[in-house]
Amino acid sequence: MNGREDIVFSRNTVEFVTVAAEFCAYIERSNEHDRKDFVDTLLKLLPLLYIKAQMLPDEEKISDEEQQDFVSEDSYEIVRMTIFDLLAEKDSYLDVFVSDMKYSDTPVTKSISEDIADIYQDIKNFVSLFQIGINETMHDAIIECNEHFRQYWGQTLVNTMRALHDIRYNTTLDDEDEEGNESF
Repeated sequence: MNGREDIVFSRNTVEFVTVAAEFCAYIERSNEHDRKDFVDTLLKLLPLLYIKAQMLPDEEKISDEEQQDFVSEDSYEIVRMTIFDLLAEKDSYLDVFVSDMKYSDTPVTKSISEDIADIYQDIKNFVSLFQIGINETMHDAIIECNEHFRQYWGQTLVNTMRALHDIRYNTTLDDEDEEGNESF
């Protein structure tokens, strides 16, 4: 096996692809779950995705060609709105890791649904490129996904986990539904 194939078929890559595909499949089925199950599952999938992304190789791309995008604006919006509907009033959170925060007198509000849709878009594009089965394409998809993880979606994932953790574990009695059940 040459260096490209070593990266493409390495244990770390295969494990990341497995978790990434599971994450995408779960997000695509998010309308089948209630808020509690959705939040609980994401609090398990997201840390695993983060850990596996950290283990991706730090290499150079082979091709200078732009990678193909598979997630359309409509698909992105469907994912975002489905998650927004699921989380409802719990979708917004305050973000302290925004560079504009130091210049702002008001808190910066973020959206869990938008963050998850952003992560999904990058991961789904990666998984789709990987499924093409061409070693060079898979190699460059790994490298690009790793770059995006380091530059953007890794921090977004961590911030989103903080907000999801708050939904899951810091629900107050004010958050009960009409029957007195906890409505996180």
